[in-house]
Amino acid sequence: MDKLKILLIMLVSAAGGLGVSIYVLALILAPTESPLVVLGQLLSNGFPATFPFLVLFSSLLFLSTVLASMVGVIYFLVLPEMKNYYTTGSNGKENASMVLRTLKPEEISVVRVLDAHGGTYLQKHITKEAGLSRLKTHRVVAALSERGIVTAEKHGNTNQVTLVKWFHEGMRQQ
Repeated sequence: MDKLKILLIMLVSAAGGLGVSIYVLALILAPTESPLVVLGQLLSNGFPATFPFLVLFSSLLFLSTVLASMVGVIYFLVLPEMKNYYTTGSNGKENASMVLRTLKPEEISVVRVLDAHGGTYLQKHITKEAGLSRLKTHRVVAALSERGIVTAEKHGNTNQVTLVKWFHEGMRQQ
């Protein structure tokens, strides 16, 4: 939820910045007229030919940043966190199946290795059995951990990686 708040604050800030920049642009074009009248003229007649290209370019750049922010917020809202797939009292098999469909091939191989070893295994052994590099395994485990699919605890110079209970039980039912 914290990520959502940050993205929404960024979107509101970007929209506010766009509004201020449009207002300042109108003041630059005609400082004696009302900014709303100037904006209306710009929308109906377009930009004057003597207007500097740099201002147009920077305005378009800012507008594209705002649009990219909006797309990011929509993407974030449409794709739920993996942690929210599990609800108490529902079928663990369906939840695990749903999560498995969203995983990348490397993530699936790590999950399969963990499942084959009872749900808990050392990260250095996962690296060998999954056929991944140490860095790639670390990144995959970190991504799965962030999404609530595994937990990783320090164990000497490696991590002990464990599938969360609901996911492991759901995979056992398949």
